[in-house]
Amino acid sequence: MGKAKDSLSDEEKWKKISLQIKNSKKNKEFKKLYDAYENAALMGAKNQKNYLDSLLITAKQLKDDKLIGEAYMWLGMNGESIENYPEALDNYINAYGMLSKTNNQLAINKSITFLARVKLYMGDYDGAYNLLKPALKNLKSINTEESHLYFTYGQLALIETNWYLKRDDNSALVKEGMDFIKNTNQSGYYPYFLAAEGVDQYYNKNYSEAIKKITAAEKLYTDQFQHLTDKLYLALSYWEQGNTKQAYTFLQQIDDAYDKTGKIDPKFRSAFEMLIKYYEKTGDKDKELEYVKKLLSIDAKYEKDYKLLFSTMHKEFDNKKLIETKTILENRIKKGKIIYKISIAIGIGLIIFLISIIYKGIQKRNKYQKLYKEFISIKSSEDLDEELPDEDPVAAEVIDAYDMDSDADNEPDILDDIDDIDINPKLVDNVLKELDLFEKNKDFLKKKVNLESLSLQCGTNTAYLSKIINHYKKQNFKTYLNDLRLNYVMNLWRGSKKSRRYSIQDIASKAGFSNSQSFSKKFQEKFGVSPSFFLKKLNSNKELESDIIATDNELKND
Repeated sequence: MGKAKDSLSDEEKWKKISLQIKNSKKNKEFKKLYDAYENAALMGAKNQKNYLDSLLITAKQLKDDKLIGEAYMWLGMNGESIENYPEALDNYINAYGMLSKTNNQLAINKSITFLARVKLYMGDYDGAYNLLKPALKNLKSINTEESHLYFTYGQLALIETNWYLKRDDNSALVKEGMDFIKNTNQSGYYPYFLAAEGVDQYYNKNYSEAIKKITAAEKLYTDQFQHLTDKLYLALSYWEQGNTKQAYTFLQQIDDAYDKTGKIDPKFRSAFEMLIKYYEKTGDKDKELEYVKKLLSIDAKYEKDYKLLFSTMHKEFDNKKLIETKTILENRIKKGKIIYKISIAIGIGLIIFLISIIYKGIQKRNKYQKLYKEFISIKSSEDLDEELPDEDPVAAEVIDAYDMDSDADNEPDILDDIDDIDINPKLVDNVLKELDLFEKNKDFLKKKVNLESLSLQCGTNTAYLSKIINHYKKQNFKTYLNDLRLNYVMNLWRGSKKSRRYSIQDIASKAGFSNSQSFSKKFQEKFGVSPSFFLKKLNSNKELESDIIATDNELKND
């Protein structure tokens, strides 16, 4: 399962592999076909699982126990890489079953090491320990480059297992590992053992030394892994020192990794317990409730995966060990559940939710009352017309010729803070007169009106028109156009009881908006409430008409 070195580019390698697969299938040369599928897996194919399934099928056609076992190991590694540990475990068990029929001690003990590593991830520390001890002894005695590599992997797994079981002297295991990588030219693994030393210091309650060693290891890694275990123990060490703010930065990295993948090893469960405590201390009840719910979701996933694990292990191991593992995992899950905190957090969350609704309701009511006063104070327009003005066919042709977007939101948002716009006064005067006509004739209600079409109507260009609107109307073009339309709607509603029964879609269309969503958004931005809410309140107000009449009489007297 080693990767040959050559000078070919990846594209050339893929062409070579594809040709080898094609020719091997054609000639029924199954060993060459097996090698081709394995090379595809080594290349990290996007559809790697398909190649690995084909690898297993080909190995079975060859009836070679070693090749079948290695194919299962490939499938196990694929499952492990995507954190599908039950599937990985099932494949590693099958790999061990096939390889144990051979005399290849390296392959047998590699499969045991992989199997132990998955059991470690799943929290079956006893099972992992019992597999690793004899496998490491055998790997160390083989004395090949490949056996050295897998001994190093296994030694790191044994050290981690021993953090939880405390059966061996971990400092001796770390020293053994460091001496081994030095003697076998594997210096790249030094930061892993340095970090393990740091974790030992954490368990010895020497938190400052733990932080020092793990931080040093973090700076020495040359791979692309996230090293979340290091993040966890940095968080735990800072937490024990009372520096919860610094601990939070590492807890957040673990949480971010979970959010991206939706998966997390059981050993990281304590990180989410700390996040709940952190937000409880800071008084952020919303966040506290969020992480209570997240931990419940994580526990549910653990429970599901463990059931799959039990089913998979039953195929290969005796019932006694299966029950012991099941009990350990179920007790760990039950111990981790925080029913009391959940009930408190939900209660607090409901209170916060209700207060939030009440507060928003008060704000909404106040905004409506303010807008209602402004609404009834509007001076009635004598020439108010509920019907849309007819589109000018010539203007429409000009607009269509320029292929303008009908939504004013797409116009450039130019707003200059200027005292002197430096435009010919006669042109300015003419443009302002045209704008007066534009407003008086309600041309702003035309859906296709935009900056360019209006500049043509005003006899100028878009830049000058923008400056004149900015300077004299104190608005950019988009706001100017939307305000005209919204003010028209308010006048329409005030002057016509019938118009208040129109749908939001009809009102939006009548006012020149491209759709009801755009109208509602602009109305909300300008007045602080939605048009549907405002209309509903108006239509339910029995005093509205009398208030309008009274206000009109006051305005006449004034």
